[in-house]
Amino acid sequence: MTGVDQRSVGELLLEADHTARAVLIDVDEMDAATMLRTWGEVVQAAAELWHALPAPTTPQPGAEQRTLNDDDLTVVRLQAMADAHHRRHRTGWPGEGPADQRHLDIAAGFARAEDLITRHRTPEPPLNALELSDLAAARTRIMHTLYIGSHGVHVAVGRHLRELEAKLAGSGHVPAAKSLRQVRAALEHTAAFEQLAGSVVSRTYPNDLTGEHRDPPAAGRLAQAVADWDIVSHRVLVDSTHTADLLLAARTQALILAGSNALLRGSVAAGHVEQEHYRDRLDPALVIAQARWESIARIWAKLTPVSHRRTDHELACASGEVRAALREVLVDGAVASSAAVMAQRTDINRVPSLVGQVLAANLDLAHLVDDVAEDPRMTGAARAVNTMAIAARRQSSHTPVIIDDSPHKATVTPQDLLANRAVLLPVVVRAEVVDASGALVDAAGAAMSAGAQLGTTTSQLQHGGEPSTRVGRPLEDRTLVSARTDQPGPCCER
Repeated sequence: MTGVDQRSVGELLLEADHTARAVLIDVDEMDAATMLRTWGEVVQAAAELWHALPAPTTPQPGAEQRTLNDDDLTVVRLQAMADAHHRRHRTGWPGEGPADQRHLDIAAGFARAEDLITRHRTPEPPLNALELSDLAAARTRIMHTLYIGSHGVHVAVGRHLRELEAKLAGSGHVPAAKSLRQVRAALEHTAAFEQLAGSVVSRTYPNDLTGEHRDPPAAGRLAQAVADWDIVSHRVLVDSTHTADLLLAARTQALILAGSNALLRGSVAAGHVEQEHYRDRLDPALVIAQARWESIARIWAKLTPVSHRRTDHELACASGEVRAALREVLVDGAVASSAAVMAQRTDINRVPSLVGQVLAANLDLAHLVDDVAEDPRMTGAARAVNTMAIAARRQSSHTPVIIDDSPHKATVTPQDLLANRAVLLPVVVRAEVVDASGALVDAAGAAMSAGAQLGTTTSQLQHGGEPSTRVGRPLEDRTLVSARTDQPGPCCER
């Protein structure tokens, strides 16, 4: 691994779209102030990428600038709205403070895509029909990300407003730095932004995605991406107690297991995995293991302070590549790929062997996470640590009603609570993390056991309907593709 992002423009746009959706799923991680601070960067990067794309029509002879169509004008309006809102609210709420890492990731993906397009730009002849269809799909991806992203900000601001109104009703005042007037204005701004972006999305999504260009998946890309992820995640986590890295590792591993399960369903349909074995053992084991990774990811998400969300660069690159390699096979426009589409995009014969390797590495990574969970140097966000400690005391106490939840009896100091600093995990909180990691190890072991025979024999049906006992593929067919350093990465830029 070199830590270089190998994803194409299309894959960067798909990742941005999925990240914006994930914000809506992870509601507990929404923080209105941090999201509002960084939303302008997302819009700015999206607008720059939009204008870097080729024009859908040939400029008129002698014209200095291309003629803007309705969608171009909408992007200009959205950028003006975001810039104006940012300038108005440099003081007061949300003010200065930490940024939302997910928004930064989306903005960085847009910036990377814009750089690829600009760096490889050639004189623009009139676009042919296929190129115009791909251009429409790219523009639709950008606008859909802005639409979904603005809705996420709107939900976060709305929830924050309701919390402030509840405080006002209970105590008669709200903190001076959190003006209700500014929060209400931000809610109306995000609603207007969402409605304007939605006017374009309603006309283009998902129909315009049907013309999205796809390079044929490079042979061995998925196997190489998974192997690289295993190597990098082990190398980073063995020396790290950074909860942001643990959070990324858990979410990526959950996605790998979900993708592996989808690939196995395609193998079942093709007759390379016995249907009964998949239904009774493999599918339940994979679902449970995925749920355990998602469960511990939620714990790491709580314990990661907003200001400590930046992850190791090499780990982030490896995660991005494995997500792109999975989506290359498993995503078809706006829907999941069918078994037939999966068979066209990857060698379905190799899937059982690959998944068997994934499940073995999954168990080893689970043990590594379990070891890290017991590290006394582990820290977590003060507010989350205090909340988890109170919940643990309530659960273990015979008289939870008399437990004092005031800051004076908090597990961490009032100063740490106010600043939400990273603090060492107390024993009761570490015990909860260790319990979750122990359950993860058990589930990973069960999944590896269920997949122990993957890739060693096949249950492919013969023409007469009887299962074949043919031995699996030769060793050389099951070997991971080695990295190439003399050629550019797979799925190069559009």
